[in-house]
Amino acid sequence: MPIREMKETDLPRVLEIQQELAFQDWNESQFAAELRASYAFCVVYEADQGTPQVSGYAIFHLLGPDSELLSIAVSRDNQHKGIGKVLLDAGLSRLSPADKDRCFLEVREGNSTARKFYEKNGFTLFNTRKNYYSDGENACLYSLELESRTN
Repeated sequence: MPIREMKETDLPRVLEIQQELAFQDWNESQFAAELRASYAFCVVYEADQGTPQVSGYAIFHLLGPDSELLSIAVSRDNQHKGIGKVLLDAGLSRLSPADKDRCFLEVREGNSTARKFYEKNGFTLFNTRKNYYSDGENACLYSLELESRTN
């Protein structure tokens, strides 16, 4: 399977993907801090197209029953190939339906593509943070209870 844990050597490519999509402004030291955090689960999707290359990544905080998806992204030329779902499932597989674990996330209100992706994968909108982002855009808060997830 092309999913593996993220390494520091992946950070230049991860930053490239983030900048290409222009949805977040994390820097290399922020990503590196996530790699060192004991509660963080950082994965990449490495497609082998002749030469292995990271084409997506996800960062989760695994915090017992209430976990959080901090960031997930797939390079533009690899979108709509199911990579996002594989990355999402990699993190969610670390949670326990028996313990009724939940996963939370926030997404820009105007990011309809991401919102549809999360809703398709069982996440439910439960609140909105007004003017959350520095440009004044609202943040939509989603959650998923693992026991109710349908694939």
